[in-house]
Amino acid sequence: MVFSKKWLNEHRQMVGDDTWVFRVMQDFHNYGEMYLDSLRQWYDSFPGSNKQKRNLKTRIESVKDEDHIGAVNELTWWAFMQWAGMDPSPIPTTSESRPDFYARNPVELFCEVSTLNLSNTEKSKLGVGGGVALNHPETVRRILGKMTGEKLAQMTYASKKNCPCVLVIFDYTTWSGYRTQFFRFLADFLLGKQQGIQSLPSALSALVYVEDKVFCGRIRISRERSAVYYNSGATYPLPENTFPALNQYWDKMRTAEANQADPWICL
Repeated sequence: MVFSKKWLNEHRQMVGDDTWVFRVMQDFHNYGEMYLDSLRQWYDSFPGSNKQKRNLKTRIESVKDEDHIGAVNELTWWAFMQWAGMDPSPIPTTSESRPDFYARNPVELFCEVSTLNLSNTEKSKLGVGGGVALNHPETVRRILGKMTGEKLAQMTYASKKNCPCVLVIFDYTTWSGYRTQFFRFLADFLLGKQQGIQSLPSALSALVYVEDKVFCGRIRISRERSAVYYNSGATYPLPENTFPALNQYWDKMRTAEANQADPWICL
């Protein structure tokens, strides 16, 4: 069981370190307990193998923010795909690099989930009480840097299966969630005059940028500031509007705004 009574007892008295565990325990009788319970429900219904769930449990219970957030984001995207009726399932892990998920609806596709954490520079400045300047080009550079090495191998796996592949980036940098409209800056870089879309690997069918937030112990994805960027140069392109709940960007900046009646998707 994830977040068992034993785990709670061992971590309830954590003080001093500004970790996610400390923040949750400080707010335990308000929304902290609700946060853990919502993650527990997702974990219990997650359909992975025993090996996958053991690995997920280790990471989601870790006191290290990067490990915990990475695991939570994988669960969040799985919950989003469930919510969207995409019929997702986790892909069994092997020695071969593979994406995290396979989905069957509205089309067959693979998804790899990644997190853009605080950079070392941001950590250093914040650690001494300094400020971090808003730097959209640096964030774009870091996103493009995700598309090499193992991530590229995971995309290539999908190509070998003659199937589209989506890279999902959850933004946890300093300025995420501050309504900076970064998703539009990224759209302009990829599909505007700079045509940065040409720098995306052909094995990548679409890039999904996600901003989310915890409200009252529940995770919600922003409709306003999350977006999908379709790669027109992909070997296996995705049909337009595969992710209709999010802002959509296609070739030459053709766009479709998400339904803003409710700016948040509550999972």
